[in-house]
Amino acid sequence: MHQTIIMKGKVSVPEKMQALFLETAQGPLAVRLTDVPVPGPGEVLIKMLAAPVNPSDLARLKNPGGELDLKSYIPGLEGSGTVVAAGKGLMAHLWLGKRVACSSEYPSGGTWAQYMVTRAGLCFPLGRKVSDEQGSMSLVNPLTALAFFEIVRKGRHKAIINNPAASALGRMVELLGDKKGIPVINVVRNQKQADILKGLHSRFILNSSDHSFIADLATLAKALEATILFDSVCNNQLPEMIGSLPSDSSVIIYGNLTGEEYLLTGIRQVISKHITISGFYLGNHARRNGLLKNMIEIMKVSRLLSTDMKIHIRDTFPLSRAQEAVDSYLENMSAGKVLLIPE
Repeated sequence: MHQTIIMKGKVSVPEKMQALFLETAQGPLAVRLTDVPVPGPGEVLIKMLAAPVNPSDLARLKNPGGELDLKSYIPGLEGSGTVVAAGKGLMAHLWLGKRVACSSEYPSGGTWAQYMVTRAGLCFPLGRKVSDEQGSMSLVNPLTALAFFEIVRKGRHKAIINNPAASALGRMVELLGDKKGIPVINVVRNQKQADILKGLHSRFILNSSDHSFIADLATLAKALEATILFDSVCNNQLPEMIGSLPSDSSVIIYGNLTGEEYLLTGIRQVISKHITISGFYLGNHARRNGLLKNMIEIMKVSRLLSTDMKIHIRDTFPLSRAQEAVDSYLENMSAGKVLLIPE
């Protein structure tokens, strides 16, 4: 069936594009030529400008899952670009010609490509003061940080524990904590990361490799009344960390850097101290928010990115050096973000 597509001005869209694919499950990334996708109703075609390497991307590369067809799977969760074509629909047409932050919708349409098709509802216009590079990182981490503080507000928590804290997300959490007057206990995994945070004038830093870490965490959490732990490490210290929390605390698991599928915790302490353990996934949170609230949140992010919430970019790579980019990010994820820039 013929699909009506609206183009922007005299923009010329090629039939083929460069995109990244996994050669094998968990295998190296490789650039291949593939067809430029065509937007359907409510969808837009975006000419990509920049896309970050995120921990969530690495988790998907490490475990792509049997349901994914590696012949068509293009990685990349978020990025920035210009909308050059649109399918039917008011919102899709509204974004035409706009520079947007965008999130991928389909396994065959990730941001690590020259072009991407996604739903118009997963695109948000970027402010003039926000660069392509900063804009490419304006969804996952900033929206997660804002969501955390919505959870903190609703739960009336007085202080936060964040593990790990040396990442770009960790810096955003602490910045927002400073703005809102909510102390953040920053948990890092080694002394090098602790020294980095000291250099950034972080107030509360705990090194999880210290022998006294659990005792120190219990003391500091009690003193600050830190009754919520955000954790994306999920290592064998987590049960002890949960046990060190004050009564009536909440544990929010938002990632799994270790890849562990199962972690045992002391059931007695969870019951006796009334500890609540739950998960957080940004996609679900955004769906619950709805379009209007998401737009308001993006406007907040845009203001922050244009002022004092700049994300440190360590390096940029073309698509042809994507595997090098991923390896570089893996070597030191706390040193700054690594971006892919389509040629």
